[in-house]
Amino acid sequence: MAALAKFRPVDSSQHDKDELREIVRERSFRSGRYTLSSGIESDIYFNMKPTMMMARGAQLAALEFLKIAEQVKAEYVGGLEMGAVPVIGSMAAVSSAMNKPINTIFVRKTPKPHGTRDVIEGLGPKEDLEGKVVLIVDDVATSGKSILKAIEEVRRVGGIVGDAACLVDRDEGATELLAQHGVTLHSVLHASEFVERH
Repeated sequence: MAALAKFRPVDSSQHDKDELREIVRERSFRSGRYTLSSGIESDIYFNMKPTMMMARGAQLAALEFLKIAEQVKAEYVGGLEMGAVPVIGSMAAVSSAMNKPINTIFVRKTPKPHGTRDVIEGLGPKEDLEGKVVLIVDDVATSGKSILKAIEEVRRVGGIVGDAACLVDRDEGATELLAQHGVTLHSVLHASEFVERH
């Protein structure tokens, strides 16, 4: 009985986050000289596709974002192509498996050149975002401009965006930029967590 008294249940959420961090470190984090999408050079780089396209990485990333979506009472989750697309697909599937379904959308960088010419993809014929709370997500946040573009498109069609989330925050201005537009950025991991141990 004494041994049982010392038992402490594993904090599965922290365990999952630690596991996700190690997957990112192994599959997505690189050091060297890289040019980012913003055009600036950096000595660290995160290519999150190898994490988000791995079965376990996809599940863990989805779970972290779903926790945030639940906290902010999001009715939809979306993001800009291409960074957000793998993880929002995982979120839809994982949330359904958990019996807590949440639908997802993504924002095109340019309108589809044919058919309906949509900018926002994923909505059914009778669905719209008017008055709906939408969490905007991205794989990596640097300046925040990609997240902001998605926010602006969602707000343009009546969606309500007060929160955004990223898997890795490079802490290079995204939080501040989004705050200027009334949006709180929730970061699952930070670049400093990888640099310090490298």
